[in-house]
Amino acid sequence: MGPVWGFWPVGLGKIAKLINAGKIDSSELITMKTLKDTGAIGKQIRDGVRLMGRGLKRSNWPIHLEVSRVTVRAKEAVEAAGGSVRKVYYNKLGLRALLKPEWFEKKGRLLPRAARPPQNKKTKLIALDDCLRQPSRFLLHQKKEKQCPLCLSREAYFGQDFFRKLMKSL
Repeated sequence: MGPVWGFWPVGLGKIAKLINAGKIDSSELITMKTLKDTGAIGKQIRDGVRLMGRGLKRSNWPIHLEVSRVTVRAKEAVEAAGGSVRKVYYNKLGLRALLKPEWFEKKGRLLPRAARPPQNKKTKLIALDDCLRQPSRFLLHQKKEKQCPLCLSREAYFGQDFFRKLMKSL
């Protein structure tokens, strides 16, 4: 059965079954594309994937997930096992680039840049950053042992006060 509002629900129990079956490698980052390709969710993803805590009380291995929404119970279960859950924002074009990158290659187009989340959702979501697409720029910041304020504002969630201080510093 599909999603009610656009976020496709997937339980930790289903992900655990796919890992045990060998369809998903638990040492790699598990994205929405990985979940779609392995059959954990359906073919059509409207707005993203919601990670639910059902089906698994405790994980035996650390897994690293990247989803649109996550419940508190699921996040606690994953982090208790030493894993991590990252909430990311994708617009319609970004989801197409994630799920069907071959479509852009077939049309002779470049992959689009990651979109920033809307202003009202900035504190709830973590957007993919340009630094992830351009590793040389990210490594340049790490070598200088300085953190790029622009990268932090889009990559990690630090709360409203952090964003206010960041905008004043720029």
